[in-house]
Amino acid sequence: MKKYLLPTAALLCATLSYGQQKNAPGEVAAFLFRYANTNLTTAEKNQIAAKLGFVLTGNKDLPFAQDKESRDYPFNAVVYPTDLNKDGKQEIFVWFGNSYTSGNTGSSISLFIKNAAGTYVDNLGFPGLAPDVLATVNKGYPDLLIGGPGMEFPVWRWNGRAYASFKTVNNADYEKLKKTSVEALAIK
Repeated sequence: MKKYLLPTAALLCATLSYGQQKNAPGEVAAFLFRYANTNLTTAEKNQIAAKLGFVLTGNKDLPFAQDKESRDYPFNAVVYPTDLNKDGKQEIFVWFGNSYTSGNTGSSISLFIKNAAGTYVDNLGFPGLAPDVLATVNKGYPDLLIGGPGMEFPVWRWNGRAYASFKTVNNADYEKLKKTSVEALAIK
């Protein structure tokens, strides 16, 4: 009886340990979503963190780097969970970076939207400031204005599958637009 008890106990412990690891957020995901009020599953958080590809630096104020080779250029990241199309599924903005990762703009913006297959896909993923959400809507999603250096700002429009470049707005017209910051729309 004893010879079967030990392997059975070891198998039970290994199974429990695997189940905890599978349901536990990865280190990057746990740090990335630490202040975000989101209903994403652990797997979804891990999926987004993996797609971003960040590594941890060990610096609590600037915890992320683009990859292992760029740990000397740490940055912070802010997660803004939203529901842009009011369907009950959260879209996730991630604002991150520095001049090393994002050039003259100094930050980058990613927007993860769940596709029909249930996978989060990055719809932006380029240098820019946290977007303004415009009052204009196309196919259920609002237009997004992405700020950055320069005198004109790109507006991105949902085409039914992804956000795509739509037009630019000059500095004078920017003030006339009805807009809300992503931070104001974030789920608290």
